[in-house]
Amino acid sequence: MLEEFYDRISLKSDLSKLSKIICQKYNVGKYISEEIILVGYEDFNFILTTDVDKFCVKVFNKYRTDADVKKYIDRIKLANSLNINTPKVYNCDNDILCEIALNDITFKLCVFEYIEGKSFYDLNEIPTEKEIRNIVEQMAHIHSAKLESDFIYDKWTITNFIKEYEEKGKYLDNKYNKVFKSLIDRTANIKFAELPTSFVHGDIISSNVMKDNNNKLWIIDFAVSNYLPRIVDLAVTSCNLCLNPESEDKTIASTKIILNEYQKYNKLTDYELECFPLFYDLLLMQWEYCKLAI
Repeated sequence: MLEEFYDRISLKSDLSKLSKIICQKYNVGKYISEEIILVGYEDFNFILTTDVDKFCVKVFNKYRTDADVKKYIDRIKLANSLNINTPKVYNCDNDILCEIALNDITFKLCVFEYIEGKSFYDLNEIPTEKEIRNIVEQMAHIHSAKLESDFIYDKWTITNFIKEYEEKGKYLDNKYNKVFKSLIDRTANIKFAELPTSFVHGDIISSNVMKDNNNKLWIIDFAVSNYLPRIVDLAVTSCNLCLNPESEDKTIASTKIILNEYQKYNKLTDYELECFPLFYDLLLMQWEYCKLAI
């Protein structure tokens, strides 16, 4: 498995060599060790431990273009300026993007504050009502931000579902193809232009919400943040963070809390509320099929 992670950045040498250079570049103390973060499917992330502290390092995938990296950097800068709990990003030579040459490979990376705690995914927990309200408040602050950067195409987002299905639907077995086709027919009737858009995180799910040792909640990983219909963000979070496999009633109750709490900050339109169940069903089906495929 580790070979696949190393291949993401074409790392041919021991990771400690890159880590030691990072320590020097960022002046964060003497290198001790590192631990690869196995959650996440695109970049190469690891925890760097020095004699001063721990740090999270994101090394960008070798297939990311300079434009892709710049878009990500713009989003991280914006996230750090918001009134939310998100890990601080450190500067290297007066910029948050650092480039390190090693063995004829140039690695592009960022270094973040390490949060001493675990994600809800790692904890295998469903947020409490109080925690859900806190997450929604932070989401509302994110939606108030203004991003001056290009749109990022995300093959996973609902707005691109029809296009992706047309290209990849032929690979589905008959059982799932029938279900997805039904969702496609419903999605085709959505008037996306009538849905209010905002800057959204796009992936506030169990693996991207951390609970530190003081029970403070942190929103991490803005890699797929974008300008999208804001109701998509609510559907993503509801379908993932609120899903209780042991109780449909609790799932519904938590989802209602998300929608009601959000409207304390931003009033949802009738059309957003009308579209929400379809988006929820669509996301749930995507995740169920992905689990099956894995």
